[in-house]
Amino acid sequence: MDRFKIVQFYALLRREVLEHRNLFIGAPAVVALLILVATFWVAMQIDETQLAEGLSYISVLFDGLSPFDMAPFFMLLAIPFMLTLYISSVIYLINTLFQDRKEMSILFWQSMPVSNLQTVLSKVFTIVIVAPIFYVLNIFAMYLIGMILLTILGVSNDVDLVGIGWMFLAAIASLVLIYFSALVTSLWLLPSIGWLLLFSAFAKKTPLLWAGGVFILVGFFEDFIFGTQYLADWVQSRAANPNQYLIFEFQSLLERIFNYETLFGIVVGSILITGAVYMRRFTD
Repeated sequence: MDRFKIVQFYALLRREVLEHRNLFIGAPAVVALLILVATFWVAMQIDETQLAEGLSYISVLFDGLSPFDMAPFFMLLAIPFMLTLYISSVIYLINTLFQDRKEMSILFWQSMPVSNLQTVLSKVFTIVIVAPIFYVLNIFAMYLIGMILLTILGVSNDVDLVGIGWMFLAAIASLVLIYFSALVTSLWLLPSIGWLLLFSAFAKKTPLLWAGGVFILVGFFEDFIFGTQYLADWVQSRAANPNQYLIFEFQSLLERIFNYETLFGIVVGSILITGAVYMRRFTD
């Protein structure tokens, strides 16, 4: 890929982020703010003696321990962000190609030296690679503010926070787990990404209804004609158990990516994404 194409692709990514900054930047910022406000409010309701004991316990708990071993502890705090990212991803994917056609901006991009493949891949790259970065940055900001507040509370309550540095390092290490969890989740659920993009490129109205309706219809005909529920069972097996794609230890990263089920999902997702590229050739 020459330099012009790299710059071109970067421009496409920048456009996606700017046009959907409420989903990628605003949404996690609101979640982080709500968590900080709720945590601060709870801390204010606790008796000073109990608060001091709790701060001392947390400090001693992390003191001298490996940040990588304690990093999974912070994964619980990332759950609201992961859920928000999932919801934002569905909203983005089902509307992005549909909105291009609705606003007729597709005609502008088709007049430019930008292929349909580049455009669709920029949307996949945005949701798989770029969007999680903004969520991780918001989580980092929340951790940083949280550590500052903990330090202030510790000093004001005369608590020796000997392990606060180790705690912060563990929080930083958890950001790597959070980002790669989001990445592996996107690869694991790539068929869903491709399915939503396909109907975003195809439907003239209510793409979400088309995506859900066709899926239900295909499942119904499978059950009616063959008496099987392979499609429903396959989808349930990929979405029902978060342990299949959430990463709680660094050693399991490669194992989560390079396994048959993940690679098979990537193949299926790639076929559906190819269908979205093809469908984008047709304008209303």
